[in-house]
Amino acid sequence: AGEMVNVDLKGLEIKDNMHMVAFSFNGKDLIAKEVFYMADKDGIHVSLPVPSETNWIRLLIADEDNQPLAEDNKVVIKAGAPAKAGQIEKATALSFYTSPLGLKRDNAAATALYREAIQANPEWLKNPEVLLGYSNAAKASKSTDDLNLIKKHLHTFESKKIVVPADLLVSAVRISKAIGDTALSLFLRKKLDKAYPKSVMAQEDQLVVFDKTKSVGDKIAFRNKFKSTYGMNDLNASYFDKMTNAIIQELSIMKDWNKVEANINQLIDPMGRARQDNEYAWTLAGEGLDKDPLNLDMAARLSLASLNTLTSGIKKPAVLTKQEWDKVLDNYRAQYGDTYALTLYRQGKYNEAVDHQSFSVKNMNYSDPEMNERLVVYMDKAGQQDALLAFVDQMIESGQATGKMKEIHKRIWSTDKTPEQLYNQYVTKLEATAKERKLNEVKAKWMDIPAVSFTLKNLNGEDVSLADYKGKTVILDFWATWCGPCKASFPGMKQVVEHYAQDKDVVFLFVDTWETGENIPGRVSNFIKDNNYPFPVVMDSKNEVVTSYKVDGIPTKFIIDKDQKIRFKAIGYSGSAESLFEELTTMIEMTQNGGTLQKS
Repeated sequence: AGEMVNVDLKGLEIKDNMHMVAFSFNGKDLIAKEVFYMADKDGIHVSLPVPSETNWIRLLIADEDNQPLAEDNKVVIKAGAPAKAGQIEKATALSFYTSPLGLKRDNAAATALYREAIQANPEWLKNPEVLLGYSNAAKASKSTDDLNLIKKHLHTFESKKIVVPADLLVSAVRISKAIGDTALSLFLRKKLDKAYPKSVMAQEDQLVVFDKTKSVGDKIAFRNKFKSTYGMNDLNASYFDKMTNAIIQELSIMKDWNKVEANINQLIDPMGRARQDNEYAWTLAGEGLDKDPLNLDMAARLSLASLNTLTSGIKKPAVLTKQEWDKVLDNYRAQYGDTYALTLYRQGKYNEAVDHQSFSVKNMNYSDPEMNERLVVYMDKAGQQDALLAFVDQMIESGQATGKMKEIHKRIWSTDKTPEQLYNQYVTKLEATAKERKLNEVKAKWMDIPAVSFTLKNLNGEDVSLADYKGKTVILDFWATWCGPCKASFPGMKQVVEHYAQDKDVVFLFVDTWETGENIPGRVSNFIKDNNYPFPVVMDSKNEVVTSYKVDGIPTKFIIDKDQKIRFKAIGYSGSAESLFEELTTMIEMTQNGGTLQKS
């Protein structure tokens, strides 16, 4: 049994769907649990039982999207616990778990906590996780004194008289290499190999050998020998699965689907197995409605297997609460259910396809245009016309209807309801609602930030400066040749560019960034030419412009006005060329009109 900790959070506004999570450590594992709380006019009150093995606890109040609203943490001093155990757990949180805990990474603070605890109790240096966390934090915070203390401690492992446990010696090898003591790292590695020839690091070396193995048959034999030599446990299961995934990929290139299925079934991680089942089910089902399936029976079998895995009692990650894990599983069920619905549709089971697809689009909050479109096709085939019309009405009003959805909607509406003229009036009214909603959404994104000036080379090696376009509206699109969403957005971007082709006051600059490898300009140029994109490309070769614009992910677009001020920032790609065209043209025209809602 544990003790109780009382927490009062005063002055916090109570919001719908707000929840509280308690985080604590059970050994080296971070555990998350939902907490029930009482709320009144003075705030939130919690009386929390603290597990007996816990020395530090963090409470986090978050909204329905898991964004932090408030927090508190307590060090719990317990009789019999190692000195400064609470500080060690807090330092571990700051070093390894900032994201789930809603913490800001603070390496200096973590280093200070480790230092204080180790000074009070040097035995902490015998804990491999503590030693690794301390060294990582000290290295990141450039604390020379702490790094010297760690290095001095590691040199004690050189003595033949000292027997060092395998996990601690592994940490010592990694740390000594990370802090630049190559000689010590090599010495400790030899000691590790002699004392523990089947250590984690020895198994990691086998992955390097596996990668150099040529034929898929040899890879299978190598993987099987790895399993028989080292056995399977929580530490090396990921190595086995990494080899198996590489084998699956090679077999898929050979289109040996029976062996693909057989090897998927060998994957140890159930989530990884379900992911591969779904991926290859989608491939074999034709990857949508436009292509013929490659092997429908196997696609249906793999897809059903992916869904069954999700309902087979997969162990919850300790860092997630049950509520959070259920939400994660529902998201996967939506993605995999989309694939299964496609196989059902291909098999002529239209009503079943509608049932599964309805769950998927609802769970995805109707955010995927292609998934929404497939639901409409399934409804059409199933003869569920009233439901279809109601659903497409909703999609048109929200600005999410694709061209194909509108075609089906029009055919049914015009045939069964009224003539085409009345239909057009009806849809125009729905689209006006969508347009008004979109305009209000765009207006809320209006910005007033000076654009960072830059000069980059275009694909002809000529200088292009943002300052050259003062007095014009400039659209920057940060992208890369490896970026799937960037490339998926380009057909829609082509429509936008061509729409403004005759407007000399609108300029597009496609900023290629975050590329690696050789002959980057050549690769970029070939990609643009091969796809016949009319895009003016500039090369952010040193990734300086993407950094100066504080871009976290691509594609990201900036709309800059005639005075070189950023007015809009658009991140990502929704999957709909129509939505992209509508959003960007609205942003551009609002920028040209000084932020007014009415488009010229």
